[in-house]
Amino acid sequence: MAGVSRPLGVTIVGLLYLFLGILGLLAGITVFMAGTALEVAGVGAFAGGIVILVALVNLAIGLGCFKGWGWVWTVAVLFSFINILIALYNWWVAGHTMAGLTTALVSIIIPVIILWYLFKDNVKAFFGKT
Repeated sequence: MAGVSRPLGVTIVGLLYLFLGILGLLAGITVFMAGTALEVAGVGAFAGGIVILVALVNLAIGLGCFKGWGWVWTVAVLFSFINILIALYNWWVAGHTMAGLTTALVSIIIPVIILWYLFKDNVKAFFGKT
């Protein structure tokens, strides 16, 4: 955004999303490989496609954090909420175990911190959301 300098935290969030995007691309490509359990189950192409799609969105969010694109703020907020819901769902499906709860809490902490940060006034101003 012109006139508003990029906060350091936005750079960190952008790097995090770029990292997640790269890992997601590698995971998605791996799922497409013949012989994986998902491929044997007959869902490899579908699952790989979803993983690659999410990875591309993560890469776009990461790049957008550096560019200050306004829509990136909205998508990052949406993805953070979705990640929280997925973590809670995974804990529920895992049988509400203490180990599952620990994993869910760890999986929830990062999106909650990102959400808190994205709603700070200077961050919203950078993305033109004031």
